[in-house]
Amino acid sequence: MSRAALRIFTQINRPSRALLDSFSRIPTANIAHHLHRRSCMNSKIRPLNDIPLVGPAITVTSRAGGTLMLHKALDIAQPGDIIVVDAQGDLTYSVMGELMALWAKQRGIGGFVIDGAIRNAGTLKKMDMSIYAAGANPAGPYTDGSGEINIPVTCGGVVVYPGDILVGDEDGIVVINPKHAPTLLEKCLAETHAVIKATEEIANKLWDRTWIDQALKQRDVIIENRKFPRIDIEAPVTIKVNGSDQHLHALALNISMDGILLQIKEHFDINLPILLSLPKELGNLKVAARVAWQQDDHIGCRFADMPEEDARAIFDLIWYLHRKNNPGLSSPNPL
Repeated sequence: MSRAALRIFTQINRPSRALLDSFSRIPTANIAHHLHRRSCMNSKIRPLNDIPLVGPAITVTSRAGGTLMLHKALDIAQPGDIIVVDAQGDLTYSVMGELMALWAKQRGIGGFVIDGAIRNAGTLKKMDMSIYAAGANPAGPYTDGSGEINIPVTCGGVVVYPGDILVGDEDGIVVINPKHAPTLLEKCLAETHAVIKATEEIANKLWDRTWIDQALKQRDVIIENRKFPRIDIEAPVTIKVNGSDQHLHALALNISMDGILLQIKEHFDINLPILLSLPKELGNLKVAARVAWQQDDHIGCRFADMPEEDARAIFDLIWYLHRKNNPGLSSPNPL
């Protein structure tokens, strides 16, 4: 084993307590806005409780299921530090449980952020300590394993350096470079005042919304003063997958000028070209389409490369036939 596989830096640069306390009063969403949506850990890193997190990072790397370096970090960390563990996102073994958390609590450690699994989740949730993790697993760790302490690590898709400021709440965690923290704090405080002002305007129904139409106008948006045309139907259709002789049977639930909603048990790849054969009561048409989405047994298909006038003609024909077969139906919209 190389010496680099077991390496410990015992010292880090810690921001002032006053700076950390200032960030503790700011929602992560506001901080993320002024970080240009960067330096936010992905949503797999979730809080076990609702205790806010703020503090400097003590970073740890470990192989899956190994806790030797994490144990050492518990003894190196100072009160208020946040231990960040890069456990490679592995959820096969937990890397921390009740006893390690209790020892951390006794030493005043501010919290944990673990890109891996914990155990004893029920007990950890009740502790007066902020704990974030990617998951839980009762399978315990091994007190061995290579790793390093206080080097740059990756946690939740974000690189974290020793001494970086971590702020966490119910939305997740943001990582702040201490060098940029004072300027960032000023922007966040101004944002907080702006949010308070907007909240008051909303309460008084005075919130300025004119920017929306201005932005849409700049993008040449098309606004039609009518309902979106859709016909609710329940009719059998036949599907032929492009490049195959296979024919599948499905139920058409509704149809619009953009596409058709089908119900079928088979799985389809997104953007798969298909040919739809509509029954006689829907015009006995053949229509080319592509799979746009699938959720359970519902598949949304968009008509493929069809001019608007052709889509309108198909829609009008189907509506005419559907209304003919179902007297008393009202028009789906002003056509």
